[in-house]
Amino acid sequence: MRTLNKFKLVAFSLTAVMMIGATQSTFAHTRFNVSSQTEGVRDINHIIITHSCNDSSSTIGTSVVFPDGVDSTILVDGQAHDGQILDYLTNYGNNIQLILDRSAFDLMEEKIVAGNVVGYWAGGGPGMPNNLNATTSFRHTAAGIEPTSCASSVAVKVSIADICTVTGTDGFNDDVVRLWTHNDLGTPFDRVSDTDNGPATFTITRDLTNNPLPDSCGDGVTVEIKPSAAQINRDMPIVIDGQQIWPAN
Repeated sequence: MRTLNKFKLVAFSLTAVMMIGATQSTFAHTRFNVSSQTEGVRDINHIIITHSCNDSSSTIGTSVVFPDGVDSTILVDGQAHDGQILDYLTNYGNNIQLILDRSAFDLMEEKIVAGNVVGYWAGGGPGMPNNLNATTSFRHTAAGIEPTSCASSVAVKVSIADICTVTGTDGFNDDVVRLWTHNDLGTPFDRVSDTDNGPATFTITRDLTNNPLPDSCGDGVTVEIKPSAAQINRDMPIVIDGQQIWPAN
């Protein structure tokens, strides 16, 4: 209960604060610091929040969702694939571990479904002023590419919400939350955009030296995985001690 009350108190107070300073470009997106990695490599990565919701707001929290691979949409060279992500990745699922980092946010936790980390959230604390950048940190292991597949790379589409004011979904707009999400899933968290340019992309590239393409593959195919609407509706909200605190009910 103390955790919940602390988050609510910080969220309430920060939304009333007017931050002074130069603003970041409104065209900047929330993205990975390292956006691609050779298969099987483990490293420390960050998601960078590059601007707040408007010139007078602070970012008080963030919610991150990786496609879980269970009912995700898989595209191969842009065409729908009826199989599973394991057709192209050998160990996709539990590939991230959140790192405790209170530089901007005091509270943070992983989102775990069926034993796998499918995302995380962070919030509370000083937050991110509109004239600065902030990062969330995690250890990431790039999944291995299935040797018998023709995948030359797999692009993982990661959905992110950067929160400036706690509202219900009916109050969403760019002044209260920045949605770096898909625009076509049919969820309350969809980005309003003419193009599907919201999610942050992390690309796993094939190690052609140790895992060469089969001779029949030619130059190989590019694979993309994005979450289902059901997963976004399940995993995007922030829940503490069994109670949903964002979006507001």
